[in-house]
Formats: sequence, C-alpha cells, structure tokens
Amino acid sequence: MRRNIAGDRPGVPLMLRIRVLDALHGSPVGAAVVDLRHRDATGDDEVRGAQVTDPEGYAEFRTVHPGREPGQPVQITAYVHVGGYLAGGRTVTYCGPLLVPEQIAGQIATGLAPAEEQQPATGGTLNVVPRDRFDPTIGLLATITVAIGD
Repeated sequence: MRRNIAGDRPGVPLMLRIRVLDALHGSPVGAAVVDLRHRDATGDDEVRGAQVTDPEGYAEFRTVHPGREPGQPVQITAYVHVGGYLAGGRTVTYCGPLLVPEQIAGQIATGLAPAEEQQPATGGTLNVVPRDRFDPTIGLLATITVAIGD
C-alpha cells in the first residue's frame, strides 16, 4: 500500500482522488481496497499501486499522466475490492477504466493519434483540472466517485 505510485518515472504529475460509495445507500465505503494500474508516460511500463479508503470512502494517489496506447483513450484501470461489506458478507469487486478527457489528454499525451471520446460501459470519465490553467504540464488534479453494489 502506497500513495505515491509514480516513483521516479518521468511525466506530468497527476494527483488522483477516488471516492467509493455504496450504490444502494449513497454512503461512503471505508476500508475498500482501490488498486490502480496504467501505462507510464512512455507507454513502456505499468504503474501500479493500491490504497485502502478512509472512513469517508476516499483514497488518494500521486502518479503520472498515463501514456497513450495507439487508438485507445488515455485511461487508468481501477479495481475496488470490498470484503464482507454487503448483506450476506459477500465480496464486492468493481473493475473499470477511468478515462482522461481527450481535451486534457491531447495536450499531454502527444505523438499518437487521439481516440474518439467515448463513455465506457463500466468506469467513467475523470474530472481533471490543470493545476495551472495556462500550462497543464505543471500537474493535474483528478477526481472520480465510484459506486459499488447491486
């Protein structure tokens, strides 16, 4: 478990805050394990890390803006694991892509043709804002809420 998953990898810094909520009640899910995976800025290696959500359902990661795969949207894959949370003690697992909006990704992940904007069947689009509105390469802040359950 570590918050800084970028290590010494080059790239645009990205602070990502994920909130996990119970889809049925809208209440925060504490003690969920959020596991993130994405390509590094060069597209050569995988960046991976996990955090346990706090009592308010939040997990935060320091990483780098993901690299672009040819023809694919820039994305982070999120896995959320919750054991014994729902009635009957069954384990809930969520998996889905978290897409970086093409408006931002196109300014950062250059060199490959952009993908068409799309909404995934699972997952969603990150709310991404540059730390400096005139220079997105300074760093990015991203948030998303993930709802789990039936």
